Amino acid sequence: MTSPVAKSAFLPLKGNERLLQSIRLNLSSQGLHSWTSLETPLRRSLEYVSRQPPKKAALTANGVSLSWEQVRRSIEELLSLLPRLDREPELLGRRFMWFGLNPGPMMTGYFTPEIEASLTRRPGYEYPIYGVPGDLKWGKLQGSSRTRYYRVENGRVLPYYDRRAVDVEHVLKGRGCEIAWARDPVDVFYLQVEGCGRLRLPDGSVRNVLYGAKNGHPFKSLGRILHEKGYLPAHRLGKEDVRVCLRKHPDKMFEFMAENRSYVFFRLADAPPEGAMGKPLTPMVSIATDRHVLPLGSVLAFDAEIPDQKVRNGVRGKRRVTGIGLAQDTGTAIRGAHVDFYVGEGYKVEPVASRIRTKVALYLLVSKDALKNG
Repeated sequence: MTSPVAKSAFLPLKGNERLLQSIRLNLSSQGLHSWTSLETPLRRSLEYVSRQPPKKAALTANGVSLSWEQVRRSIEELLSLLPRLDREPELLGRRFMWFGLNPGPMMTGYFTPEIEASLTRRPGYEYPIYGVPGDLKWGKLQGSSRTRYYRVENGRVLPYYDRRAVDVEHVLKGRGCEIAWARDPVDVFYLQVEGCGRLRLPDGSVRNVLYGAKNGHPFKSLGRILHEKGYLPAHRLGKEDVRVCLRKHPDKMFEFMAENRSYVFFRLADAPPEGAMGKPLTPMVSIATDRHVLPLGSVLAFDAEIPDQKVRNGVRGKRRVTGIGLAQDTGTAIRGAHVDFYVGEGYKVEPVASRIRTKVALYLLVSKDALKNG
């Protein structure tokens, strides 16, 4: 796969620019009371990065080359500085190089959805949420250097079933793969887009569903599908617009959704939502990235304007978030200069997450000592 980084470049900030940017950081805009609030999510990143081959390249793009050891040492240095940064934020400008991604990437938002579901099929809960099927395989095939998802049928290696096969042709029906049943098939679709979620059960209790596997087919936005078919204008492709459109055309709903061939399978868990590192995500801190552009574990600084959670006089305002982000997730739809900001859990944050679409000033932070001795 050709790296999509070629469309963006990393430009290092000069010393005075780094100091100004570090002083402008406002972690309270992320809902954090102190720099020390970053310790737990940073240690999650450190645990992941420490498992990577230290000398292997974590990033090689546009003049920036980092090993996993340099990423690890950057996290360790930031951890050591946390107790001092509330009083001395300028240390982040003195001790770290700031590489700005130019042009600034597009930022969207995501969250952990909560949907109505039942662990058993019952009236009103008719749409399956599938666990990982037993015939779904993942790995390198003989003579190929890339990993892929596939199945084997009569000795033949075939691509795994796409969404049409699963949701329209019902090829998994009767195999016992169902782990829950939902009220709304569109909820199941967007649960797959987010990659994890919470099930609100009929008795009021909650169960988490986490990512289990995918079928390996390409992802295509449902809003874009409806636009290409002439059902939605280009400026109305949001989730709520899609839901309204599908309610108007229930007979075509599964056909429309089937055009996104990608499918995600889940597992029930009591643990909180996890990102691609296999670690819990932190609201307003965790960011999903294209690992070719910003590797998992990267420490980032960012400045973006996002929708406010509060609505005043029927209007949702904007608020500026200027803080530290951690690359802790990836996503099928996250390619190139595009980052996805994790906002939190539940229906209360959905209006914010679904409305984030803005250019963001974003910087990769790397310890000077790590660069010097790398």
